Amino acid sequence: LHALSDSGLVLFLYYSRDRDEIFVRMAADEVHLRQVAEGIRYKLELKPQYFSAFAEYKNDYVGRRELSYSDRCVVSHLYKTHAESSKEASGAYPQSGAIFRTTDRIRLIDHILGSMDHGCAGADLGQLMHDGDLLHYFPLHENSALSKMDQDWFRCFVSGTGVDKVRDYFGERIALYFLFMSHLNRWLVAPAVCGILLSVIELCVGTPDNITSIFLCLGMGGWSVLFAHFWRRKAATHTSKWGTLGMGKQLEPTRPHFAGSSAINPVTGRVDRYYPWSERIKKVVSSFSVLCVAVVILVFMTLVLFALRHIMHPGKTRILWQIVNALFVEAMNSAFTYVAKRLTDRENHRAYSEYQNHLLAKTVIFKFVNCYISLYYIAFMKQGHTLFALPMHCVNGDCLNDLGSQLAIFMIMRLTVQNFLELGLPWLAQYIRDMKEQRAFNTSLFGGALTVMPDLSQAERQSKREDYDVYGDMDEVLILYGYTTLFVVACPWVPLLALLSSVLECFLDQKKLVLLHRRPFPMTASNNEPWDSAFDVFGILAMVTNTAVIVFTSKAFQGMTAAHKGLLFLGIEHLMLFGRLMVSFFLPAVPEKVRLLQMQQAVMVHRHLNLNGEEEDQEARTQAMMTSQVPPPYVHDMDDEQEDG
Repeated sequence: LHALSDSGLVLFLYYSRDRDEIFVRMAADEVHLRQVAEGIRYKLELKPQYFSAFAEYKNDYVGRRELSYSDRCVVSHLYKTHAESSKEASGAYPQSGAIFRTTDRIRLIDHILGSMDHGCAGADLGQLMHDGDLLHYFPLHENSALSKMDQDWFRCFVSGTGVDKVRDYFGERIALYFLFMSHLNRWLVAPAVCGILLSVIELCVGTPDNITSIFLCLGMGGWSVLFAHFWRRKAATHTSKWGTLGMGKQLEPTRPHFAGSSAINPVTGRVDRYYPWSERIKKVVSSFSVLCVAVVILVFMTLVLFALRHIMHPGKTRILWQIVNALFVEAMNSAFTYVAKRLTDRENHRAYSEYQNHLLAKTVIFKFVNCYISLYYIAFMKQGHTLFALPMHCVNGDCLNDLGSQLAIFMIMRLTVQNFLELGLPWLAQYIRDMKEQRAFNTSLFGGALTVMPDLSQAERQSKREDYDVYGDMDEVLILYGYTTLFVVACPWVPLLALLSSVLECFLDQKKLVLLHRRPFPMTASNNEPWDSAFDVFGILAMVTNTAVIVFTSKAFQGMTAAHKGLLFLGIEHLMLFGRLMVSFFLPAVPEKVRLLQMQQAVMVHRHLNLNGEEEDQEARTQAMMTSQVPPPYVHDMDDEQEDG
């Protein structure tokens, strides 16, 4: 605490309600924040007349007295102000410190707290949390800002038109997640409308295996291979506006759960925990060995379900067995997510990005097999084959009909049960914690018949919540995306369910962030990697799968030989990939207007913030110089010199 106070932070300490914890609220004055921002070269947004470029913060330079302050440089008027009051919004001169957004203040205070720079506290938060001396470390929610976003939740979290508010409050990482969801929502509208029309035709024909499936295959194939590419273009446009486009890899703090021996960190030069790579690779290999065994067991259990369905019931309770299969899939997803987290914890990764990448590798492989193996089996291996010496066949010999009903049940299960559990389980956990605290208070020395348990402070109330991790939400969206695109030819109205599920997911995630989770630390990000690559791979798999379903499973090309079907499949698949390459060539991932804007911003930053640069806006410069406090120029007096002589 002495180190925190000496670093210039303003501290406010108080006990928890049960007096078993101490809360420390921290703040910093504007002068200190400006000094730290200049010291670490923190980038702030310039005014719109300077193309809203992001530049390193610099304090005004008063100049040298011996030059009569002719080298004076005033740049404070260049930075954009973030005024919130009505007086400032009406055009009045903003208050001091208005150049910092709330997320900027949080990041600067975090640097003061953890850095070893001069004037900083140098606290090792990861080690403190690892040792149990620090339980939680988080920024507090702002009720007024949350209320505004809650009232405008559709624009902020669904349509994406108000995503800048999300970015200013939660940071770029979470803003990119909701921007991605808005991109998905917009792109699902056209397939949903077309799917409804094709479903009407399917009802009239009695099967999805009709002439429209060919056009649906080509359309959704192109849609799936272009979705991730146009998302990258949209992300580049927004991250250029947020100043994070092209941001390099940054040094990450050590995870609190990371264990190791004490050693000098070669990057930071401070004592840190060290864990040898040779020990970690052994655990990584064992983790993937467990994954391989789990996948084999999963495949066997899935095939057993199909065999039991064939033995116990030849045809009348088909829907019931498909519901059982969907419940089995969701249960296995939850079980392996728990196992994957334990395996990744055992690998003992230092940084959060390493931890999430290894966790993603395990869960994507397992969940891809778990969620889609039933659909692949129905589409390509069920009709005319045997399973455990039992002859297998699709209902009425139409595998697309069987495939469509199973896919629809998977989607309905995720739309109802999964979303209910996603919001209900955290709420139930919080309710149980509150009940336990109430019972503990009643049985404590403070409890009594006439004693009323006092209300929690805002900080203590938020400390009882769980940490928010965008990983779980992106994982659910990836599974939803696979259900939507991989076998859409068998169930054309699945995009409509996906659109409803996506909008509901945005609403539930917004409620979770506001009501059930602590405010996450505002992380900067330039993209959604590694999820962008995962969606790109799923898009290509969807194109290949739908083409294979049309060519090999449907009756559209049943008169062709196997060789001709193979050539047709390769032709369609290569044609779509070639189209993707052409689109990438003429419409690159970073739009040309964004590249031009970046060059214009670089020129503006060099011209107006370089001490030797030219300032074209003389009126703004003169006004800023008149309002800044600078010592009067030194005047050389010859009479004083003669008296001294």
